[in-house]
Amino acid sequence: MSGDDPFGLLQPSPSEPEPEREPRPDREPRSRTPLVLGIIAAVLFVAVVVTLAIALTRSPAATPTPTTPPATSAPTTAAPSPTPTDDPATEPVALQLTGTGFALVDEAGEEVFTYTWAGDAAAAVTALTDAFGAAPTTRVEPGDGSHYPDYTVYQWDGFMLFDMVETPGGTPRAEYAQPSYVLFSRNEIGDISLVAEHGLKIGMTVDAVHALSPDQEIPRGTVGAIRFVFDQARSNAEGPLQYSVFADTDGTVVTAVLYFRYSDL
Repeated sequence: MSGDDPFGLLQPSPSEPEPEREPRPDREPRSRTPLVLGIIAAVLFVAVVVTLAIALTRSPAATPTPTTPPATSAPTTAAPSPTPTDDPATEPVALQLTGTGFALVDEAGEEVFTYTWAGDAAAAVTALTDAFGAAPTTRVEPGDGSHYPDYTVYQWDGFMLFDMVETPGGTPRAEYAQPSYVLFSRNEIGDISLVAEHGLKIGMTVDAVHALSPDQEIPRGTVGAIRFVFDQARSNAEGPLQYSVFADTDGTVVTAVLYFRYSDL
């Protein structure tokens, strides 16, 4: 023993050998299923949050307001529609001639178009073209250079409208005694019947014309031909411009009817 430690108290006691540790058992490998499920759950959670956020921030669609029908009173009997005072113009069926002019009339006898001898010849040409279904040919018939002017002749097959040609320094059309006149040589043109006064018709016999008591009979150039004059006095009557009626014959039948101003000059 050492003198510093006579009783051997400082000597380390012999260490007991540590028991050997038993080896740790191997850990079982962790399953990845909980991790995957956790990720999926997190993704779904985020998707739900985003969806809710969008739904909450989006304005609700406007709901259409139902229209309330107006209040109605008890049903009443509807008043009848007013009857028009003037019937609409219909298709003409006849051209009626009188001392003051002519008119296109429908089946009811209503005038579709009216023309007076000093009226607008251009309007008459348009109306007759529509009624006859064809445009006229035109030419100029020379006058005598003094009291009888030149006339523009609008000619359809069986009907002629003569309209005076105004000349510088001459009598104005509105003041002339015979600004226009007509002649026809057929009883029908297309669907339009031509109707003269006194029942005069193309083809009527001379004896039948005699029976109508004409005012005058004028021999024509052809042997036996006669021109019969009706309403002779009205050509010179006061008031609206009027013409007499002439029926030209070949000595046997009427070949033409003429509305013209009668003059003794």
